[in-house]
Amino acid sequence: MLAYVFWHRPYANADRKGYEEWLRHFQSELTREKPPGLISAASFRIEAVPWLDDQPGYEDWYCVQGSWALDPLNAFAVAGQAKAPHDGAAAQMDQGHGGLFAHAGGDAVLSDRSSVYWLTRPRGIQWQPPLDAVRAQCPQANVWRRQMVLGAAAEFAVEVPDDTEIEVPPGWQARRVQRRRLSGAPQ
Repeated sequence: MLAYVFWHRPYANADRKGYEEWLRHFQSELTREKPPGLISAASFRIEAVPWLDDQPGYEDWYCVQGSWALDPLNAFAVAGQAKAPHDGAAAQMDQGHGGLFAHAGGDAVLSDRSSVYWLTRPRGIQWQPPLDAVRAQCPQANVWRRQMVLGAAAEFAVEVPDDTEIEVPPGWQARRVQRRRLSGAPQ
């Protein structure tokens, strides 16, 4: 399973409620039409992250069965009933960056309220044993590993419920970001 993650923020003068309404409408249409290979889609309001110039914004997750599902997802996003809400949100977007992540452990369920630990390991070490230790201490942790560097995000995303804290592996860089699913967004 892969996740295409898209971080974005609207222009400073944009109506945030209107922007979020476009996002909810887009998610609803996309999941209703369900392109081949799409498992789930969700939009989250997030705290400031470096890849959005240290400003708060939004994080969209599109979980797909594999890389073959990215072309249909891209085509469905800008056609049919999803086109108008996509274009409505895009017209208000100031900045956006994407990333591709492979599922590396956990249930792959995107919680309504969660924290994501964006982690970068020290070079030259194996990544799996330290993240297995994180999952042992927090079995509900959901681990994603960046694939093909497409943007500025960290190498790993470890999603945990609500405000759960994890012990970051020694020597790893970490940034904890709280997020909340946009209310009324599809599950």
